Amino acid sequence: MKKFIKVSLITIASIALLAIVAAGLFAWKAMYGFNFYDTNPPELPDLGERAVLVFSKTNAFRHHEAIEASQPVFREMADELGWSLFSTENGAIFNQEQLQKFDVVVFNNVSGKALNPEQREHFRNWLEGGGGYVGIHAAGDFSHQWDWYEDEVIGARFSHHTMRPQFQEGVLSIEINEMNLQLSQGLPESWVREEEWYVFYNNPRDRSFTILYRLDGEEINPDGSIPLLAPNKDFGMGSDHPVAWYRERGEGRTFYTSMGHQAGAFSEEHFLTMIENAIHWTGRFYD
Repeated sequence: MKKFIKVSLITIASIALLAIVAAGLFAWKAMYGFNFYDTNPPELPDLGERAVLVFSKTNAFRHHEAIEASQPVFREMADELGWSLFSTENGAIFNQEQLQKFDVVVFNNVSGKALNPEQREHFRNWLEGGGGYVGIHAAGDFSHQWDWYEDEVIGARFSHHTMRPQFQEGVLSIEINEMNLQLSQGLPESWVREEEWYVFYNNPRDRSFTILYRLDGEEINPDGSIPLLAPNKDFGMGSDHPVAWYRERGEGRTFYTSMGHQAGAFSEEHFLTMIENAIHWTGRFYD
């Protein structure tokens, strides 16, 4: 009997230890990623005008379902709207020669340190020299470890996402001004949708970004605390909680939305209209 109890206790302790290690690895991957870099650029097809690069590399948490759902949707957009589209997870495409072939780069739920220092520098030079950037959801989380990107491209530092529950309905309100008529075209003034809402430490308004959509953060439960792994995440952004914003950066343009966690986002009419508008605006694809 004593031997059985001893074996049982050792088994329970081993399982508990493995669970702790697994949780720790998951948290590490979500926050910092397991980073690897690509060094051999892909071969590009002949690209015409309005060239869009959809980049979906994930060195940290992978939003697999959303990324998979997005690929045929981006292809359909390109066919319908006359874009030249190239999709890849190869970070080596961020070289001076190949980047110059694109008008817009979409960070499609990109996570982790997806680019090495040289590739990051090429992206920065391309963007500030007149490129267009569209970021979706995880493209704005804390796994990128890139000060310039977080402050100047995203414009806000990520803290956590909602956990109680993870997915909640929120009422979005549009902010229309003369500068963003193209971005707001075809979009409703008010919009109810379910999302894993991101909470940021700062408001992108304070870094001169212009808000397209916001929600009232006091109407959701922003608590994202996880015992041991992420304590003290029981705060939100208050009544002014932006969820989509944009800015001209040097000669380039940036647009980011914290929405897009679930695959279903890529079948939502309003979400897709917003992404289409963002690509047209950042790439200067005027009719």
